[in-house]
Amino acid sequence: MPATSPDDIIDLLSRIREQANQHICDELARRGITDLLPAHGAVLHALFEESPQPMSTLARRIGRKKNTVTGLVDTLQERGYCRRRPSPQDARVQLVSLSDRGEALRHVQTDISTALHRRLWQDVPPADQAACMAVLDSLLRNLAR
Repeated sequence: MPATSPDDIIDLLSRIREQANQHICDELARRGITDLLPAHGAVLHALFEESPQPMSTLARRIGRKKNTVTGLVDTLQERGYCRRRPSPQDARVQLVSLSDRGEALRHVQTDISTALHRRLWQDVPPADQAACMAVLDSLLRNLAR
């Protein structure tokens, strides 16, 4: 059922997220990866960009609370995708880095992300894509106030 009112925005965003997450889970399963969830993707993506990095930087980079990121990193570490160690400069700071198993997911993440974006934006002209992103960014800023 198409969204017909601005009041439908939260429902529409929720359904988009649900469909995107299902796509990610299906693609991971197709590749034999059954121990990751879409929520782990943001952590892995940030670590693909910079590894190691402090837990606090990781939380800020992915826009999640530190305790949420701690839980995600705990799971990734238990499953062998990353490791944690104290910073040599300050033992209170935990540095998170990719393990070899985590690094091996780099191409998988890129492939799945590319396919998802292609599917999401198919038949949507570039000008509409830009307008959509601008509106969504404004909505996020409004909620962050």
